[in-house]
Amino acid sequence: MKILKKMKNKLCSLFSILFKKEKNTGIYEMKKVHKDVKRVELLKLELEQVTTAYDSKIEELNSTHKTALWKYEQSYQKLRKLVGKQQQGLISEEEVEKQLEEVKPLEKSFNEINEHLVGIKEHKEESIMNIISEINQLQESYTKALSEEIKTKSLEMEKQRLKYLKEVQSLGYDYKKAIDTERLLKETFEKHNFVYKGTMVESLAILTKDVPISIDKLAIAEDTVNEALIGKIPYVN
Repeated sequence: MKILKKMKNKLCSLFSILFKKEKNTGIYEMKKVHKDVKRVELLKLELEQVTTAYDSKIEELNSTHKTALWKYEQSYQKLRKLVGKQQQGLISEEEVEKQLEEVKPLEKSFNEINEHLVGIKEHKEESIMNIISEINQLQESYTKALSEEIKTKSLEMEKQRLKYLKEVQSLGYDYKKAIDTERLLKETFEKHNFVYKGTMVESLAILTKDVPISIDKLAIAEDTVNEALIGKIPYVN
């Protein structure tokens, strides 16, 4: 049981190195974000929010616009038919005037909605271009700041990788201790003409069977690393 406890302690130490946010050390430490990086990221968020808000309003106005257009066209088509009948002497001018009075407010309403819709689209484009222009102006300092951050993190990750490898070596060394000890017992007993039935290595394997120390548990697949580097795996800070 002491061997099992020791192995578990080793694993706790290993995963602590990998995932724990250590004070003043480690790549997972919260670092001060460069002002231009922070600004660009805020602008990107603002762009998404502004676009969503305008699109929602435009969708709402489009629906109103279609309804107003349909009402206006129906009323206008009715007016055209009445004008044709009036020209043929089939109906009075008063009936045409009555229909015309019905068309006017519908036309006015449609024009106002259409003007509002055009204005909203123009404001959307203006707002988006203002945000994009500011991002564009910051791109040089933004890129430089990101490159420095990448360099810092890469160097720190290399240090962490070496620490990680050392811990894995320590795990292997613990197993080697058991193998060497059992070999020593076997050789010594047999040298003095005693039969030795080795169970130490087998027992250790049983005691650690549920411990995540297999290669697939300790190693990160190349495909996974590639996906992380190109942003396919969502990052949660």
